[in-house]
Amino acid sequence: MRALVALVLTLGVVACTQPAATPAPKPKAELAPVPPAPQKAAAEWAFGKGRNSVEIVHLVGGDPKKPDLRMVCAAGQGFLVLLPGLKPVASEERLTLGAGPIAHGFAATAAAQGVQATGPIDDELLSLFESAEPIGVNHGYQNAGPFTPPAALRRAFAEQCRELRTRGAV
Repeated sequence: MRALVALVLTLGVVACTQPAATPAPKPKAELAPVPPAPQKAAAEWAFGKGRNSVEIVHLVGGDPKKPDLRMVCAAGQGFLVLLPGLKPVASEERLTLGAGPIAHGFAATAAAQGVQATGPIDDELLSLFESAEPIGVNHGYQNAGPFTPPAALRRAFAEQCRELRTRGAV
């Protein structure tokens, strides 16, 4: 009987004893929230190349709706400069594009918006783009710039203009 009482007491103690608690799973290390990728600054310069032309455009604040300088070498038409922010000056038929000591003159006229100037593509004009100096524009009492297109863009533009001229297309 003693053995039976000891067995019942043992079973009772075992039945009342709580099982050892299993350790709670460790929470996964909380990852810091991933910050959003930084917004890429809008490019202020655009470059376009067609079969018969090449163009660079300065975009105010990177907005494609706000170009303030457009320069184009086009087959059969030579060089074209458009400055929508300048006002035509009736007494001034000249527009000067310059960089450092280089000053290249063009015949200027009123454009649909602003002023445009045209002329042939020659070595002096191409050297303006091969220069590292900022580009400036003058028409009468108005100045625009300085414009600082990236060096690679300037070189590519000058090379494409030269190629169009060499082919006899400009």
